[in-house]
Parts: sequence; structure tokens; C-alpha cells
Amino acid sequence: MILRVARTRIKDGHDVDVLDVVRQLTTQFGAIPGLRSARFGRAVQAEGWSLISVTEWESLAAIQAVYGDGWAESTLLPGVEAFILETTVEHFEGTLEDVTAIVETHAHEVTG
Repeated sequence: MILRVARTRIKDGHDVDVLDVVRQLTTQFGAIPGLRSARFGRAVQAEGWSLISVTEWESLAAIQAVYGDGWAESTLLPGVEAFILETTVEHFEGTLEDVTAIVETHAHEVTG
């Protein structure tokens, strides 16, 4: 399993434009081979808006198949290039099994 973390700095005043594109793209995520999950968040910082995406992939080969030669830098944000100041992409190999069920069980015990 590979975690792909993309951080994108957005030009002032264009956060809504970028989020609209992301919302449109999420309807297609189920059709992307090898993509297991995707999470998005935004932060307001002194220098402007940032969007982070954390996607989980079956393998590095799956990422390369979707992004092609630019897999190490590309993001899933086609159509927003004019609104982006910079993007950084990092890849991490999964080191633990999925602990979601353990966390959810513990959260239910605490609130339950």
C-alpha cells in the first residue's frame, strides 16, 4: 500500500474554484484502478489557502499507471492549473496494517 500526500498552495480568491473541481473529480474516483481511498482538507495560512490530499493506493505501479511519466509530481487536479501557486507530492510505503477498525471500536467504547 502506498500513501500519496499532495500539498497545493492556491492563489488568493480561488479556493472555491479549486474545491469545485475536487468535488467534481470525486465522483470519478471509484473508476480509478488501484485507488483505495481519498481524503481532502484545506488550511488557511498567513500566506494563503492550502489544500492537502491524502490518497491510498494498492501499489506504486497503480499510481504510475494513472499518472504516467509525471507520477512523482502530478496531482488529480486537472483544470485548476491557473489557480495553483505550487504543489508538492510525497509517497509513503504503508508500514502498518489498516487500524481503522481498532480506532472505531475504541471510539465506540469511549462514547458508547
